Amino acid sequence: MSTAATTLIPLTTPDAASLQGRSPQDTLNCLLIQPRFAMTNYWNFVAAAEAVGARTMAPPLGLMTVAALLPQHWNFNLVDLNVRELTDEEWRAADLVCVGGMIPQQLGILRIIRRARDDGKFVLVGGPDPTSQPDIYSEAGALVIGEGENTIPQWLAAFENGHPCGVFSAEQRPDVTTSPAPRFDLVDFSHYLHFGIQVSRGCPFNCEFCDIIELFGRIPRSKNVEQVLA
Repeated sequence: MSTAATTLIPLTTPDAASLQGRSPQDTLNCLLIQPRFAMTNYWNFVAAAEAVGARTMAPPLGLMTVAALLPQHWNFNLVDLNVRELTDEEWRAADLVCVGGMIPQQLGILRIIRRARDDGKFVLVGGPDPTSQPDIYSEAGALVIGEGENTIPQWLAAFENGHPCGVFSAEQRPDVTTSPAPRFDLVDFSHYLHFGIQVSRGCPFNCEFCDIIELFGRIPRSKNVEQVLA
């Protein structure tokens, strides 16, 4: 059973002005932001990317999947800050900001949350680091903890009922064969060193440096051939 949990963390951000009086049925402008990776960490491939005329390592597959899970009549704009700057016009146009990432992106995520809070924009936060350390992100409008196939629908239902703020988590891991294809149309692949295609989640191993088993569990769950080819 999947449940919405609003008591895990006392979020400090009230309903943001940008979603007041709105619903998922409206045509919203959704801005998805991939924060910069810190320059001194493993995930920063600037030199290697520049050597082949790219700007960074790989497209943000997580945000591209989030876009596929949200209502498809919305307008989506995905900005990867490892590729280019976000413009003031793009920021002003956003009704909803979606952001997430890993530990090396933590400070960038927090900056985006605080900017959204200051400007009255609702910010939906998720991904590996917010799932592992949700208390750090208490200024978010909403937190989705875990895999989006279960938690994004919970948030949309709460938004439909006029209560988009809260922390949303799931007791069970989703069936990944129901996951939609990521929105590959939202990125320009020429900016990237390579790109990935997710074929499974979960890992049976126990590497001490890796938190994949905490995020996705120890039992591999595979997508089907049609999903991968899509």
